[in-house]
Parts: sequence; C-alpha cells; structure tokens
Amino acid sequence: MVFYLLTIFISMVIIALVNALIAPFDISNFLWIFLNVTVSTVGVIALDGLGAFLVRRALPEKWFLPKRKLFTVSKKEHNFYKKIKIKAWKDKVPELGMFTAFSKSEFKSSSDKSYLKRFIIESNYGVICHLQNAIFGFLILFIPYFNGTSVCFPGMASVWIPIFAVNFILSMLPVFILRYTSYTLLRLYDKQLNKEAIAKDSSAC
Repeated sequence: MVFYLLTIFISMVIIALVNALIAPFDISNFLWIFLNVTVSTVGVIALDGLGAFLVRRALPEKWFLPKRKLFTVSKKEHNFYKKIKIKAWKDKVPELGMFTAFSKSEFKSSSDKSYLKRFIIESNYGVICHLQNAIFGFLILFIPYFNGTSVCFPGMASVWIPIFAVNFILSMLPVFILRYTSYTLLRLYDKQLNKEAIAKDSSAC
C-alpha cells in the first residue's frame, strides 16, 4: 500500500509541476493547478471504487467460475509474467480482498477444493474490476477544470491524461499478478478434481 500511495503522491507533484512550468507561473496559479490535480486524482480513485462495486454487484458469479475461457492463462502468458520478474515486485502491490471478505494475500490451502474454487472466483472478479479501472479512468476528462476565475469543461488534457496513464499502470499491475497466480491455482484445483474422480472410481469398483 505504501508503494501505491507514494507513487500516486509523487505523480501528483510531477504533473502539477509540469503544468505549472507550461503555464504563466505564480503561486496562486500553481495552487489552482495542484487543486485540480488533486480533484482529478480523487475522482479517478472514486471511479475505480464505483466500477469495482458495480462489477461485484451486477455480474453473476457463474461468469467467474474456474475454467472460463476468458480467464484461462496460457503457458506463454505465464512465462511473460516470469520474464518481467513479477515475483520481485508483486508484494508491493496492495491486495484489496479486505473489501470482499476474502483475502488473497495469504494462501491457506493447496488441497481444499472449495477454498481453491473460491480463490479462483475472487481472482477472476479482481481481474475484471482492475481491467475496467484501467480502461474507464479516462472518464475523469469530464471533471471540470477550475482556473481560479472560471470553470473549464472538460478538464485539461495535460492534467487528466497523465493521471489516466498512472491509474492505467497501477490498475494493470494487479491484473498481471492475479492472472499469474490463477495459472497455478487452476492446476491445483484440477489436481483435486482428478483425485476426487480417481477416489470415486475406486470406491465404485
């Protein structure tokens, strides 16, 4: 969480400074710019939260069950995550399972079929939540820009585009992590299904 908060704050400062440099500089102008950067940042975070809430409430769980084609991770994709050294930085990305009563930050069992199924479902929900966050962050362009004397609509491109870009990157990182993890989860889940099938066949003989 600290990594994300620090990244957001540093990005806000850089975006505000760049905008101040390309505009007639005075302290009041800088303060207005920083205010607008802050409003747009809060706005994109609010959009992310609203989008995730709607995904959880509007989309049926059956769409997120294990083995759904949309969420299948190929060996090639899994190798891509290895190449970008995902293990080295994935723990710096916050896990928001606290909002769904299912934490994905700690793996509790590799043999409990019900637990693995729930983990996969929650991961699949997370993928869609973060993807829509990344895509629909551009809606902050409709947040008005205040220049101290009047309201400009839509917002300044030099403010909302870099904020959208930062939000896009910070939203895609959890997608990578969830899909990287899902590759292993599904194989563990399949293993338990196979064990049950073998045990059922043995008891039937």
